[in-house]
Amino acid sequence: MAASTLAHRYAKALLDIGVERKIQDQIGRELDRVGGVFSQTPELQELFRNPKFDVAARKSVLGELLKRVMVSPVTRNFLFLLTEKDRMSSLKDIIQAFHALADESSGRIRAQVTVASALSEPELARLRTVLGKLTGRQVIVEPKEDPRLIGGVVTRIGGKVYDGSVRAQLATLHARLRESSI
Repeated sequence: MAASTLAHRYAKALLDIGVERKIQDQIGRELDRVGGVFSQTPELQELFRNPKFDVAARKSVLGELLKRVMVSPVTRNFLFLLTEKDRMSSLKDIIQAFHALADESSGRIRAQVTVASALSEPELARLRTVLGKLTGRQVIVEPKEDPRLIGGVVTRIGGKVYDGSVRAQLATLHARLRESSI
């Protein structure tokens, strides 16, 4: 079974439970916290990847981790199921699929916004409003900083890229100047 199909099936099952219990947003936040710990801890990744550690050892470590990260019983049981089925290596893909499905079911869309320096909360709110009007949906802004932009914003939303960066504007100006000098 393809990894994306597998991730989609697990994510869909978890989302169905979350919707039924009206805790899908909470589950999404919990998955993000657990996924963050996994992505920042190579030793933890190795534990779940290395076959010399059995399921009991993995579940023991996961149990201790979940006490610190604090998750609901639904998320806890789901992560233990992934451990039992040896699917923790797909956690990142499952989290992405979960968010995509949850956003779709809630009428939301995510926008990856790249800026030269961090945006203030009022700037983020204005950006959400503008993008919401553009898409007709509630927009979740995922900001990322890239000092190479100089200024402006590059937004990826729904498979489209809107490049309002100073670099892109300078490139357009440069191309127009070259065309007019010919």
